[in-house]
Amino acid sequence: MYLHQEISKAERKRLVKNIEKHLKNYKNYKLASLNLTKQLDFISANKNNKILFAENAGDCYHFHESKDMITNELNQLHLITTSIDTSLSELTELETKFIQYRYFKNWTIEKSALEIGYSDKALFVIRNQVMDKLLISLGTVIFM
Repeated sequence: MYLHQEISKAERKRLVKNIEKHLKNYKNYKLASLNLTKQLDFISANKNNKILFAENAGDCYHFHESKDMITNELNQLHLITTSIDTSLSELTELETKFIQYRYFKNWTIEKSALEIGYSDKALFVIRNQVMDKLLISLGTVIFM
C-alpha cells in the first residue's frame, strides 16, 4: 500500500499504532474465530439460521440474523489473521522473535531486548524495520 507513496510522520505513526493494535490482539482474534466457528456449527446443527441477536441502540433494540452476522465477523477475522500470518512468514527469525515477544506476549521493549540479546536501542531499529515491512505487506487489510 505504501510502497510508492511518501507518508507524513503523523500518518505513519497512526498506521503503525493500528498495526500494533492488531498484533497485540492477534491471539484474541484467533480465539474469537474458534468461538464464532463453534457458534456457526451450533446454529447449523439446530437447522435454525434465523436465531436473532438483540443490539441495544439507545432505547431501542435492533435484531440481526446471527448466521450472517457471525459469518461476516468470522470472514473479517480470518482475513486479518491470515494476512498477519503471511506477512510474518516473510520476516527474518529475529524480526519474528521481536513480534512474538513484544506483541504476542505483550512484553516490554526492555524484557524483549533482554530475551533476544539486543539493546533497547537496537530493538527500536528492528521495530521500525518490521513496521516498514508490515506497512507494505499488510496494506489496507488491517485498516478495516
